[in-house]
Amino acid sequence: MFKTVILTILLALYLNASEVQHNSSPSYETSISLLKSIERDGLIYGKGKRLVYVFLDPLCPYSRKFISMVSQNPKMLLKYRYCIYLYSIPRLHSTDAVSAVYLSKKPIDTLLKIMIAKQTILATGTPLSKQRVQRIATVAKKMNVNKRPFLIIQK
Repeated sequence: MFKTVILTILLALYLNASEVQHNSSPSYETSISLLKSIERDGLIYGKGKRLVYVFLDPLCPYSRKFISMVSQNPKMLLKYRYCIYLYSIPRLHSTDAVSAVYLSKKPIDTLLKIMIAKQTILATGTPLSKQRVQRIATVAKKMNVNKRPFLIIQK
């Protein structure tokens, strides 16, 4: 009996380990192509020559640390140009904060107020802002963006 249980567990582990994993990330070239398809949806921050694509959640503490570090370092803003995509982490319930950024007249300023000054700025999304958020989410899922901040530096 004991041998049968052990054999069954080992067989199950072997079959599970040999499954093809579908969570792999696409190649760098494919990722850049996907990002270029939504580049108009990104918020540009900085004036540098090197482009860095960044997925952030405005309420994520790690994303806030990243933006705070970048905003306080003028050299980073002169060396890099950040194309920021707001991609919500479901458990943080940041959808209204994302909408507030995308609907504001000065999105980067609003983003910095939310992320650095920790102001509560909320808005209900419009059909256009919801489409923008959906385009970004579609690309993020294809790229297997599973943490924030998520960065890709263009070569």
